[in-house]
Amino acid sequence: MAILDHQKFYKELESKKFKPVYFLFGDEPFLLNPCVDRFKHAVLDESAYDFNYSLFYAKEADIFQVRDVVETLPVFSPHRLVIFKNIQDLKDNEFAEIENLLKNPVESTVFVLFADKVDKRKKFFKTVMDLAVCVEFKKPFENQYPQWILHICKDIGYKINNDAIHRLHRLVGNNLSELQNQIYKIAEYIGAKPTIELADINAVISVSREENIFDFTAAVGLKDRVKALEQLVNMLDQGQNEVGIINMVARHMRILLTVRAGMDQGIGGSKLATLTNLPSYYIENYCDQARLWPIKKIEEALVVLHETDKALKSSPISSHIWLENFVLKSCSL
Repeated sequence: MAILDHQKFYKELESKKFKPVYFLFGDEPFLLNPCVDRFKHAVLDESAYDFNYSLFYAKEADIFQVRDVVETLPVFSPHRLVIFKNIQDLKDNEFAEIENLLKNPVESTVFVLFADKVDKRKKFFKTVMDLAVCVEFKKPFENQYPQWILHICKDIGYKINNDAIHRLHRLVGNNLSELQNQIYKIAEYIGAKPTIELADINAVISVSREENIFDFTAAVGLKDRVKALEQLVNMLDQGQNEVGIINMVARHMRILLTVRAGMDQGIGGSKLATLTNLPSYYIENYCDQARLWPIKKIEEALVVLHETDKALKSSPISSHIWLENFVLKSCSL
């Protein structure tokens, strides 16, 4: 069965057009987890929760009890709702017990399966995806996070200016749940003031490791050896993971490679931002850095990164030496 678009899925729930079996999956819990409440509010009246709502987790559930509950008729309600979470944890023999519920669904029960990790090659998931209505919740692209920040702010009655969006995204990173938590803290701080501003972000959110790693990658991108080495020392003193640092620099260099290739083809502005999946307010900074890096030099830096990663994993005791050596090599390429 085809994967259903989010908005169409939400509209079908609102219109009470229920299917007997749903499969919701993906790597974005901020979008996936609230669907439990969406189903509860759509399928059942609040007074019917006690009699017609059941929640099971695959690791803990008795699979025969799950099957029996799904097959039980609803009480004083047209539907029963059964949520079955983390089905990636089911054993093969347990899945066999519920497979018939997918092939011969109970029309009076809305049976909803959840998973956060899905291997679509496995027979287990192929069967579920063939027989259930499927909705996938992926992490947004990098350039979509500003819109999500706007949406979260609007949802609680606040506006936010562009500088504040830029700063919040930079400090918190690409984690929708954490962005929401920080926005709630900021809202509590500013009270009745209608607009979140840059000063509010700075007042509530401390300069964090996330900012240090961005400063470090920017220093490498600008070939500023002194600043890069200073940031590296700060991060290591704070306990930042060495392999994590390498992964972030590799990501940064791959973005620079895409930006430089686009610039060489005469692409710029919003088209270049779209090509790189970056927010438009980041793109000029990346262009400034990419101008210092011919494509061949970026490729050479990626080779040095790969060698550094191997060295770190084989000799973690001298990790700071390998990282300093990477900075010295890459910033002088």
